[in-house]
Amino acid sequence: MKQQLLTLFVAVGLFMPNLVTASELKLEACFVSGVKSKALCGKLDVAENPALDISEANTLSLNVVVLPKFKEQSKELPMMFLAGGPGQAATELAGMLNNPLTEIRQEHDIILIDQRGTGQSNGLLCDAQEYIDPLVIDSNDVDIEQEVKDCLTSFADHHLPSYNTYQSIEDFEAVRQALGYQKVHIFGGSYGTRAGFAYLKNHPESIQTATLDSNAPMEMIVGFFGKSSERAFDFLVEDCKAHKYCNESYPNLKQDYLNLLAQLEKPITQSMYHPITGKKIDIILTKSKVTETLRTTLYALSSRQLLPYIVNSSAQGDFRPLAALMSQVNSTEHTPGSLYTGLTMNIICNEDMPRAVQSDFSKDANNYFNGELGFTNFTDICKFWPKWQAPADFAEPVTVDVPVLLFSGKYDPVTPPAYGEMADNSLPNSKHVVIKNGSHVASLRMCMDAVKQFMQSGTFESVDFSCADKPVPNLFFTNLNQLH
Repeated sequence: MKQQLLTLFVAVGLFMPNLVTASELKLEACFVSGVKSKALCGKLDVAENPALDISEANTLSLNVVVLPKFKEQSKELPMMFLAGGPGQAATELAGMLNNPLTEIRQEHDIILIDQRGTGQSNGLLCDAQEYIDPLVIDSNDVDIEQEVKDCLTSFADHHLPSYNTYQSIEDFEAVRQALGYQKVHIFGGSYGTRAGFAYLKNHPESIQTATLDSNAPMEMIVGFFGKSSERAFDFLVEDCKAHKYCNESYPNLKQDYLNLLAQLEKPITQSMYHPITGKKIDIILTKSKVTETLRTTLYALSSRQLLPYIVNSSAQGDFRPLAALMSQVNSTEHTPGSLYTGLTMNIICNEDMPRAVQSDFSKDANNYFNGELGFTNFTDICKFWPKWQAPADFAEPVTVDVPVLLFSGKYDPVTPPAYGEMADNSLPNSKHVVIKNGSHVASLRMCMDAVKQFMQSGTFESVDFSCADKPVPNLFFTNLNQLH
């Protein structure tokens, strides 16, 4: 969407040399942002609309980056990383992934492919015509139908039904084949798990092992974030009560939150100095903007430690800390990890939301955290988004015998452990590990040694999963000068 709308919501033994040439894909030495060592970059042309022959008018160039293994003598298979979203560009995450994947990269190439519709693979990004500060927008006044129409003009010449999860898997397969690998390991986080499940379903013969963290199994509907957000906020309240200084400072945290929501029944306008520019502005706070900002802050324990202070201050009428948080979370600049929102909506509005029935909406709306806003930030857009039919078997559970390691974070506000259990129930060769002090895609920070052991053994028995029980300090800001 434009800025206004964004505020709402190798076969075993093959060695890959420094210059890889396949029939259609040539990788050349390059540098990518955030990675000091040389990478390999290239493009692979595929048909945008797979029902038609590839041609000048029907070509999509997939953007590919390989982070080569440091031990060139290693015969280990590569890891293909499947980005989240839907709508993240994998190659833009290279700098963020380099450190967590350092040990993996000692012996494994890391393959990053911009999923069609992201990054340099025909990114479906809804560009704003002009800059509008998200702090001053009244989200209640946004004409969503017009915003969708304006967004769609950015890629009116694209065949949107081809920008889907199953077709992205065929793209990944084409890259694997072009690189000459008979099999790969896959690692997916968040929506990357949905891509991983689809890969397992359609091409299990190509996957040696799969590690999937913060799971979105095929049968689950992506886009209901009400009950899961409430659950994560309940954990925050419990942890604050058990924390001496947090409880002393914010003894009524849940009531503070409810008081804040009550104030937001109507938009709040307050004059203050802009937290970034320092200029005097009138900010506009709406329930949609505030709850979505707070929801995204629950994704990581390092950011949720701010929430008791921000909620309490806001409930008492001091919105400066909240405005500072909103200016960061709702940045209008596209940064690494940001979503290509055209792909986000194209997938959710056609692969997920059409499967929902009334009881799904009623159940998710029955929460105190954000009520119907847990899904209306999507459904309000889906009303106007172009429609296409997902495959009939799309929501069928995955039952293949490939070894699959599933991670969940206890505190995850969007893909709680119940979704990992859902996937584990249908997979015959899987293990579900809950990281007790983790939130969203926590294994990247806490359990990569275990992931490497699993990848190289292909079994669970000899893997040390003590990382899932590792203690993490429970810290909270009691004021801007004190972290306990």
